[in-house]
Amino acid sequence: MTKIFLSLTLALVLLAGCGAPSPKLAGNLSMTVKDYQQAADYYEKALKDDPDSVMLLTNLGRAYYNLGEYDKAETNFKGATQVQNGYPTADFYLGLCAIAKGDRQAGFDIFDKFRYIGKSHVTKSVRSMSKQLTDNTDDSNDYLIQKMFQAWNDGMQAEHQAETGRN
Repeated sequence: MTKIFLSLTLALVLLAGCGAPSPKLAGNLSMTVKDYQQAADYYEKALKDDPDSVMLLTNLGRAYYNLGEYDKAETNFKGATQVQNGYPTADFYLGLCAIAKGDRQAGFDIFDKFRYIGKSHVTKSVRSMSKQLTDNTDDSNDYLIQKMFQAWNDGMQAEHQAETGRN
């Protein structure tokens, strides 16, 4: 239902004469409605104008990750980290790609070194979960990935709580 609503909203904006949204915005809207192939197409187009955009490279990587195209995702995440060394979202997804491709050790090696500067709760949560899961050879890759996403989300929630507690 949400996908249909957002698609209709985008169509109404275009019909209202506001012009076509930028490829980046159209990619973001496509990600929101989980149309990952369309998002990838838009992000590819946006990267032609801004090939060193860490955000676009990471978003394109996320679109490919969600499509299960882990090699393409990995290429874009690596591109983002080449532009900005230590870009945490790209680093995190590189770990997920490794696990999704069956190389758990490489994934956990990435997570063990993971660092999100300025967000110590996220860093701690990701590293802690990585240590807990490293030896779980009986768990599926999907389970491990789910737990790593949970660690990311828990860390972000702790960051938010710490920030709002200070105000």
